[in-house]
Amino acid sequence: MGAAIVRAGRVLAARRTAPPELAGGWEFPGGKVEDGETPEVALVREIEEELGCAVELTGWLTASVPLGEHVLRVATARLTGGDPEPTEHDAIRWLSAVELDEVRWLDNDQPFLAELAEVLGAPPARGIFFDEDDARAVAAQLTRDGWEVGVGRERYQGEDDDEDHPWAVVTDAPELVLDLLVDEYDGWLDVPERWVARPPLDLPTQPRRLKRPRAAESDP
Repeated sequence: MGAAIVRAGRVLAARRTAPPELAGGWEFPGGKVEDGETPEVALVREIEEELGCAVELTGWLTASVPLGEHVLRVATARLTGGDPEPTEHDAIRWLSAVELDEVRWLDNDQPFLAELAEVLGAPPARGIFFDEDDARAVAAQLTRDGWEVGVGRERYQGEDDDEDHPWAVVTDAPELVLDLLVDEYDGWLDVPERWVARPPLDLPTQPRRLKRPRAAESDP
């Protein structure tokens, strides 16, 4: 199991030191599932052992890589305690979506990079509130939970004056997390419009014949 630990739009990569054929390659930290463990429990334990920090898993990437009798899966995760310090690796880096190709990833970790780039490039979630105290309360809760948060006045297009405008809370927290707080504080979730692929139109291959109305018959 591997962990793609995400913080402020960047993911943690760790550089291997052993075995010799893998030394110098970069990977998602993690390890094997021990008897009696679930993958989730095993991954949290491995990260604490390897990096000395606590994480919470937030989902699983869809790819999987066969490794003999085992299968490599990678979960997305966030820090909940401590700062990562390598003990079994010799270096770590925080990489944005456009920086993922700046390191030499191990072959087994490369199938996860395309989907991870989409995760890192996802627009931040936004909650809108008319009351500043509500916006500040939501931001404080998200900060306590370890998410990156920004609070500002929401401006309307073409307007420079933000007086009496609502307040926006922008965060890297998942939309589901923010949506719960939005309901509690009587705000609303601002979901960016996403492009959706649609099937092509069924265009005619021949010119259409237009039916013209018959001229009214003249009276005898």
